[in-house]
Amino acid sequence: MKGMEPLDEILKRIDRTNSTKNTSENKNQKEENNLGYDCKICNNTRWFVEEPFENAPASERKIIACECQEKIWIDSSNNRLKEYSQLESFERFTFDNIELGTNERFSEPSSFRKAYHEAQKFVVNKEGWLIITGPSGTGKTHLAAAIGNALLEQGDPVKFISIPNLLDHFRSALSSETETNYDDTFQQTIEAPILILDDLSVNNLSGWAEEKLDQILTHRYNRRMPTIVTTSKYFYELNDRFRTRLSDPYFSSIINIQPGRNIEQVLGTGLSKRIREKMTFKNFTTSGAQKSSNTQKRSLKEAYEVAKIFAEEPSGWLYLAGPTGVGKTHLAISIMNESTNNNFSVLFKFLPDLLDDLRTSYGPNGNDSFDKVFNQVKNVDLLILDDLGTEASTPWAEEKLYQIIVHRYDLILPTVFTSRITLESIGNKNNLITNKYSDAIVSRLSDANVVTERYLSAPDFRNRG
Repeated sequence: MKGMEPLDEILKRIDRTNSTKNTSENKNQKEENNLGYDCKICNNTRWFVEEPFENAPASERKIIACECQEKIWIDSSNNRLKEYSQLESFERFTFDNIELGTNERFSEPSSFRKAYHEAQKFVVNKEGWLIITGPSGTGKTHLAAAIGNALLEQGDPVKFISIPNLLDHFRSALSSETETNYDDTFQQTIEAPILILDDLSVNNLSGWAEEKLDQILTHRYNRRMPTIVTTSKYFYELNDRFRTRLSDPYFSSIINIQPGRNIEQVLGTGLSKRIREKMTFKNFTTSGAQKSSNTQKRSLKEAYEVAKIFAEEPSGWLYLAGPTGVGKTHLAISIMNESTNNNFSVLFKFLPDLLDDLRTSYGPNGNDSFDKVFNQVKNVDLLILDDLGTEASTPWAEEKLYQIIVHRYDLILPTVFTSRITLESIGNKNNLITNKYSDAIVSRLSDANVVTERYLSAPDFRNRG
C-alpha cells in the first residue's frame, strides 16, 4: 500500500533529515504543519496496523507509520512519540518508582502486586485488553502510566487519554469556534496502535458521551486492538454494552485492586469516646437484668460468645436481633473496638445516619465525592450497620442499601447488622416494618451459609426499675 513503511525506517530517515535543518526552521515548520494536515492515505489516523491474516495476534502484527508523519512531526523520533502519547504530565509514573508492599494504607498489597505483574506482562505481550479496577487512590493511574512509559522506551506508539479530558476535547472539536477537526481527533483516538483510557468513572454521562465511548470500545473490541482501561466503578454500575466488551473472558484480563487495610474513615462513628470505652466485652453482662429468666440469660451468653469469636477473626456476616435495650449495640461496639485493635479498618454507623451522610456527599455541598465515600463503605474491612429497619424507606435509600449488601455479599466481606427485626420475619410482607425490603435484600440476609444470627431475649437494660 502506498504510504506504508516500517516505523523504525521512517523514524531513522526523519532523524537524519532533522540533523541537517535549522532548529528555528523546524519549530516554525512544525507549528505550520500541526494546524491541520489532511492526509488522504490514512484518513488522518497517522498509523496502519498490518495483519498477516484476520484477527491475527498482536505479536504477528506490524505497526506502520503513514508517510504523512514526516510532514506533521519533524523533530526527533523520541520527541514525536512522546508528543503523540500525551504522557508528558505522567513521566514520573514508572515501574521503577513503584515500591510493592509499602503503601498498604492505599491498596491491599497482594491485589496490587498482582496488578503490577499483569501490567508488566502487557508491556511484553502488547495484546488483548487489560482492565484495572479499584477505588480512587489505589494506584490504577500510576500503573496505566507506567505501562505507557515502558512502551515508549521500547519505541512503541501509545496514546494515553483521561476519559473526562477526552470528552472535553471532543466537545471542543465540535465547537465552531475552534480550528481543531473533530473527525481528526476521533480517528486518532479510535485507531491508536495501543490506547490507554484512564478513569472510566464519569458519572451521569450524557447519551452523546456514552455513544462516543461505545464507538471507541466497540471498534477496538471488534478489531482486537490492544487497550488498557482503568475504572473505579464496579461492573454492575456500567451500562450493558461497556460491561460486555470489558469483561470478555477470552480477550480481557480484569484486575481488581482492593483498598488498603488502614484507609481513612471518611465517615465518623457518631460515638463518643466515653461510650466506646464503656461498651466492651469485659463489661457486657450475660446475666441480664434481675428479672431475666434462664432462657434469656442463655440467649445473652450465646450472643456474647459468637460476637467474641467474630471479633477475634471477622468472617462472614453476623446478625444480632432483639428488642430495644438488650445489648445488641453494646456487642457491636465491642466488636468494633476489638477489631480496630487487631489492625482492621472498621466503620460503625447507625444506618439512618449512614444514608444521610451518603446523601450529603452526593449533593453539591458534600465535603467528599460520593464515589469516594460510597466505595469506602462498600469495601471497608469490617462494616457494622446499627439498627437495620429504622431508616427512612425511599427508593434511593433502598437502592444504596441494596448495592452495599450485594457488593459485600458477593465478596463475603465481614459485616455486622443489629436490628429489632428477626431474619425469620424480615421477609414478611404483612409486617409494616419489613415490607420495605426487596426480595433481593431479604434473600442475601437469609443465606445461612453466610449469615449467623443470634437473638437476644432479655428485659431492657436501661429500665432497671
